[in-house]
Amino acid sequence: MEHATPFAVVAAAHPSLDGAVRHFCDTLRVEIGFVGRRGATSSTFLIALVGRLEASTPDITLAAMVDGEVIGLARIDEAAPAGPELIVAVAATWRGQGVAMTLGRAIVARAHAVGIPRVVLRTSRRGADLHGLADALGFQAVDLGHGRLDLVRTLEPAVRSA
Repeated sequence: MEHATPFAVVAAAHPSLDGAVRHFCDTLRVEIGFVGRRGATSSTFLIALVGRLEASTPDITLAAMVDGEVIGLARIDEAAPAGPELIVAVAATWRGQGVAMTLGRAIVARAHAVGIPRVVLRTSRRGADLHGLADALGFQAVDLGHGRLDLVRTLEPAVRSA
């Protein structure tokens, strides 16, 4: 479904957005429950990922919004085992509309601005759409074998002038 409505990218940590973020994540969980029936391990992993996406920690989190509704979320999970990890999710009806790209660019810029030196995007998918997003955001693919990829972006230190 093509949307002509523009969306805004905002910091998602504001308490006024808690309900909208929770609703978005609940919708993702329902979708995972429907799609994830092919394998309990896969759906359990995805549900845990949604939990990390909505965690109330001081990590960098941005939301794409239209008319008060969250249509996408991106987070840099600084507590991830392999270091800061980018997590992005977009509402089903908004996928393919540039939401993930816009959120990805904004959150990588924010990570760079606060001095995070490296960001990883982990995936088990080798799809062309994910590679296109990763390439556009400046990530390098590291094939871990068995269908696992790490997409890594090293962020150059911000140059500060006096």
